[in-house]
Amino acid sequence: MNSRRKFVVVVSGLIVLVFFWIYWVSTGTGSDTPTMVHFLSIEDLKELDSPTRVKLGGYVQEGSINISDTDLLDASFVLDQGDETIPVRYRGTRPDLFKDGAEVIVEGEYIDGVFQADMLQTKCASRYEGDLRDEASGADPMSSKDRS
Repeated sequence: MNSRRKFVVVVSGLIVLVFFWIYWVSTGTGSDTPTMVHFLSIEDLKELDSPTRVKLGGYVQEGSINISDTDLLDASFVLDQGDETIPVRYRGTRPDLFKDGAEVIVEGEYIDGVFQADMLQTKCASRYEGDLRDEASGADPMSSKDRS
């Protein structure tokens, strides 16, 4: 076998191996927990036939946060997504920005009318408010003369 043919065989083998690895990792083959989780609306979630792991996004409904008196890691709240709402139960440490009206993303399963979340993230809108104000006024947020 000449060296050019060996090179082609080795490179082809590596390409096949990389594609197999990407498939293995992205589908979660061989693990109990899928690595890819779908982001759904509350309306779509309620139409699912069986519990499956999904992500939801929305706002924490004002006055809905309830933290257990006996276990401070146990919290429940209502996730508001436009006209749709869903009760959420979360067990774990909560982000510092978790409060009424906060924009959150939860990951878990919808079981017996309650979304059982095991992951809770808050989005920090204030980090982007300056850019949005500049965009609304027509100013270039990246312009050097606008920076101090």
